[in-house]
Amino acid sequence: MKTLKFLILIALTSTLASVVVHTQDRIATYALRGPVRTFRTEVATFALKDGNYVEGPRVVQMEASFNTDGNRTDLYLYNDQGILSRRIEMKFDGQKMTECINYDGLGKIWLRIVDVYDNEGRIKEEINYNGDGSLHSKTTFKRNDRGQLIESTEYTAAGVLLEQKNNRYEGVTLHSSERKLYRSDGTLQSTELYVAPNRRDTIIYRPDGSVANKSVRIGQEIASYNADGSLQKVTTISDQGRLLDELNLSKTEATTRESQIPDQIDAHGNWTRQTKWFVNANGSRPLKVTYRAITYYEN
Repeated sequence: MKTLKFLILIALTSTLASVVVHTQDRIATYALRGPVRTFRTEVATFALKDGNYVEGPRVVQMEASFNTDGNRTDLYLYNDQGILSRRIEMKFDGQKMTECINYDGLGKIWLRIVDVYDNEGRIKEEINYNGDGSLHSKTTFKRNDRGQLIESTEYTAAGVLLEQKNNRYEGVTLHSSERKLYRSDGTLQSTELYVAPNRRDTIIYRPDGSVANKSVRIGQEIASYNADGSLQKVTTISDQGRLLDELNLSKTEATTRESQIPDQIDAHGNWTRQTKWFVNANGSRPLKVTYRAITYYEN
């Protein structure tokens, strides 16, 4: 299941990264509408008590801040107990991110990312440093005569290839993009092929090179397959905050569904409460509810 969640995450984030290059973080990453300043999410799980499902105590999950350009400047992530586990600070020069610092829950730096731009304001190099200041990896970018990004490669400090991405264009339009991710030992971890306008195929590999699973995303729907090619899950991504509706299939167990349903929406069209429901042949029950407190810049 962890691998499958990772698969869906790759399908979502890679599509955003390659297609929505210049879109503000609040839109591209969180699908937030309006001049968002901050948001905070809290989650409560349900327990069966006296024949009714009762909402438990809320636990903070995430907090984020955005500048007036809509780019995220701070992100706080918490574990299941509501304890801070990670903080990310991002610095900008206009729309260009110049530095990103990752802290652990105790405030210790474990990764620092520096972006370098050319005279035209286009990224030409990304340098990742470990917490002690030593080089972790470096990504370089190549462009064609039109200035279009055609290749990016990331190598570790020891020269091991971690990621390679190649883009192909038809005139000014991106036609396709192929991305390969490698483990630190050089073995292939995943491949992704995006074909415009809305298809992305992702394959996850085991360390021995065999296929672990595969997904195909077309528009807002992701079909996930087992290693034997059988369909395992169908995920539909809603336009409302990119909430997920997951249909789980199995050869040995009954079909189930998990759906995230928005319960409350604010004046800007952002959900402020959503419930995750579990549905099987016996009926439906709530799994958890997520609250999202959002503040906005004044117009």
